[in-house]
Amino acid sequence: MEPSIYDLLKDQESLLGNNVDPYSYVSPSAYDTAWLAMVPDSNTPTQPMFVECFNWILDNQKEQGFWGDVDKRGLPTIETLPATIACMIALDKWNEGSNKQDKGLSFLEANLEKLLIQHSESFSRWFVIVFPSMMALLSSVGLGFRFSDRSKLPLMNLSYNRAQILQREAIFDENHYIPLASCLEALPPSSYDHVDIIKNLNSDGSLYQSPSATAQAFMATGNADCLTYLQSVVHRCPQGG
Repeated sequence: MEPSIYDLLKDQESLLGNNVDPYSYVSPSAYDTAWLAMVPDSNTPTQPMFVECFNWILDNQKEQGFWGDVDKRGLPTIETLPATIACMIALDKWNEGSNKQDKGLSFLEANLEKLLIQHSESFSRWFVIVFPSMMALLSSVGLGFRFSDRSKLPLMNLSYNRAQILQREAIFDENHYIPLASCLEALPPSSYDHVDIIKNLNSDGSLYQSPSATAQAFMATGNADCLTYLQSVVHRCPQGG
């Protein structure tokens, strides 16, 4: 999914100015793929609609147990944390890959502290909004895990900073180039309604050209334009990633 999202934003980069990295607002591809894999089939709700995305999750877990990208040294990036959680939740939703879920939990237990502390001064806005929500979602499906005492402070800071952003900004805020709704999947359902979602869809049917947010928008509203956008994304990236 990553090239499609990045290409969509590339032509708009100049609008943000030289001091803003537009890609810091964009969710990485394994994360988006997982959210697409969570969308149930309209005719058979017990199965995923985008099977190719679900199969991508089954086929692309790294040996260390994570999903997502590595840095120049071949080490998992900070974005692998929410991506791995999202992939585990997708597997749990369709009752498959329990061994892969276990490997994902082992990765999180072994690497959460190190990655959070290493990047504690440079969390992207996207990560601050998304990661605490994904941790809560993981726990809600019964896949919680033990984390070290040293992880607690950065986790508390993340939650505090997220709360500050949610309090300060409106979900659909025209004063922000990338509104909070671009992370709709990570926002409390009580914070938005279906009318606002549909009213703020882009002309291509997406919610701010975010596959993960649009997947959540479609699951919440069943809007046909959202579905058309999601299908176009999968068509451009037929292997799911």
